[in-house]
Amino acid sequence: MEDTFPARPRRTLPARAVILVLGLASTTGCTTYVGTTASSFLRRVRDDPDPNVRYLAYAKLAKPNCYDNDAQKAEAAKLLIAKLAEGREPVATRAVIIQTLGELKNPAAREVVLKMVNDPEPVIRVQACRALGKVGRAEDATVLARVMTTDTLEDCRIAAIESLGILKPKDPRIARVLVSAMQHDDPATRLASVAALRMIMGKDAGVDASAWAKLLPAEAGDAPPTLMAAPSTAPAGGAPTVSTSPAYPPRPEPIQDPRVDSEAKPASLFRMPGVAAPSAVVSPTYPVHNPNLPTPPPAAPR
Repeated sequence: MEDTFPARPRRTLPARAVILVLGLASTTGCTTYVGTTASSFLRRVRDDPDPNVRYLAYAKLAKPNCYDNDAQKAEAAKLLIAKLAEGREPVATRAVIIQTLGELKNPAAREVVLKMVNDPEPVIRVQACRALGKVGRAEDATVLARVMTTDTLEDCRIAAIESLGILKPKDPRIARVLVSAMQHDDPATRLASVAALRMIMGKDAGVDASAWAKLLPAEAGDAPPTLMAAPSTAPAGGAPTVSTSPAYPPRPEPIQDPRVDSEAKPASLFRMPGVAAPSAVVSPTYPVHNPNLPTPPPAAPR
């Protein structure tokens, strides 16, 4: 049986209506396109109300190949410094601004980055420590050494150590702080300290802290007290007390095997000339005995 229903004619929208529909679709849809050049990124940073788009634009400005010339790069650094000083962006956005300022390596960002080193937000401090190694001066090594020895966040301490290697300070006391950090229980801290010492001194003494200590000049002296941890001491005849200060967690005193001849080996394999002996204070971050190491054998009966 043939179909007796007449075919309905197709309706076509006028060209103006098609343009209007496409325009509405493009404005209501979610898009994160920020462009491909520094000019478009800067325009997004200045005018776009979407914080996600601005975040992407800030991150894109870290790429050196997006700039036409050095003047445009300086303009971007100036704008980012102003945005960071305003403090109106979210935490994640401020962190990526600091990261971009570090990649731009503009010395004008030094002052604002120094302030961010003391920011209460951990992610801000981490990025500020990394950026300070790229926009800071040699004298800023003392700031990084303070962060390295006092910040309770491991990422901040590692970032400070890595930036010390980039700055290459000539102060031998900074190198002594790094040698002392080679005795830390945290493997990442020890590895970062060795890498920083290699960059600063231009030599490689391996992973033995005492070997690095021998390379330091005799007149270097100890590190300033403000750069070193100040853990509380254990009372006489009592158990070690837990340090409540946010100081750099000290490495516990290594357990000595009484069966080893004391004259054949030094009292502690980790002590070295000019470096303060590790404290036996129980750290709030690290246990007295590393659980990843085997338990030492009991003392032989006399």
